[in-house]
Amino acid sequence: MISGRLLLMFVAAAMAQNDLSVDCGGDDSVTVRWRPGLDLSQKLDPFRALLGNCPPSFTVSDDTLLFYVLLRDCGFLKQVTADRVTYSNMLIYDRRPELPFISQSVQCVYDPAVSKTTAFSAVEDENEGLATFSMELMNSDFSTPAQSMRFQLGSNIPIRATVESRSHGPLKIFMESCVAATDANISRAAQVHPIITNVGCLMESKSGNSSFLPRRHPAEIRLYLQAFKFALGQNIFLHCDLEAWDIQSVDRKACHYMQQQRRWELLDDPSQSYVCSCCESTCFWRTDSTKGMSARKVLGPFVMEDQSQSDTSLDTQSSTEHGLTQALLWLLVVSVAAALVTIMGVLAVSYYLCFWRGGRLGYRPSRDLLTKY
Repeated sequence: MISGRLLLMFVAAAMAQNDLSVDCGGDDSVTVRWRPGLDLSQKLDPFRALLGNCPPSFTVSDDTLLFYVLLRDCGFLKQVTADRVTYSNMLIYDRRPELPFISQSVQCVYDPAVSKTTAFSAVEDENEGLATFSMELMNSDFSTPAQSMRFQLGSNIPIRATVESRSHGPLKIFMESCVAATDANISRAAQVHPIITNVGCLMESKSGNSSFLPRRHPAEIRLYLQAFKFALGQNIFLHCDLEAWDIQSVDRKACHYMQQQRRWELLDDPSQSYVCSCCESTCFWRTDSTKGMSARKVLGPFVMEDQSQSDTSLDTQSSTEHGLTQALLWLLVVSVAAALVTIMGVLAVSYYLCFWRGGRLGYRPSRDLLTKY
């Protein structure tokens, strides 16, 4: 132990040459120093890095990032057992489009008897039974759940998240963070991709046509996620941290990028869109966590496909079948022609032997008959 109350064990999928160092503090915070290990030709861009859904706090050198965050933020997954409290998260660096993502897992493990995470635990326990969160894929007009889990590249994936309040006043729901992954357990995922980061910024709206939709009521939030080139043809899971807040005290945000206007807009009040100005840097967002409730939901699996590849495959198959049909037709024509020629030849030979030559083989006309006249 450090100071009688700190880390019992730290586990991290660290890269070579000590590229990752983690200090799991005893005050419910964690400090992560990370060098993603880029090639010499690549320049470190802090806007491409995330710890869960939090951007780096500082860039300490040309190739090293520093994260200083609270364990209750950034989408840390908390697991409690009899002898330990474990916080897990993922470091992600987006090298798109040239190279795949760099990702590393981060994990801090504490002794529950000496850990000072009781305030965070109390908030989670208090939320149990007070509200029910749900998230699902919908059809295009959000009237019923989606019938198909396959979406073509460039099409809209309708997603809806809701909260149902129990023994509590009206709530307003927000999507604090969302990450697409190729596994239902994000720590096992071979590929990950951030969708919503910075406590409510829909980053896919900047690179594509994804967007939040106008609310129908506070307890529901809807969005169109445009299918993009990520793990095409594979099962994809969406890991989202949802939050619900009292309507009277809420200070969270839902921001998306307006492509035509080239600016970020606040979903619930466009006149206050200045709060979205941090979406491309670092959003520092603090509030009294005892007034809100949260849940992590995993949506999937669903599949994103490239229609052009499917069409090419179908065209190739169709061309092959067409060529095969033509070959069979020509073979039939040649066979029929050969049969007709054979039949005509047989008839000609038969006529010659039976009528022209006297009707029998070996017939020779009488010499006298030939010379008589």
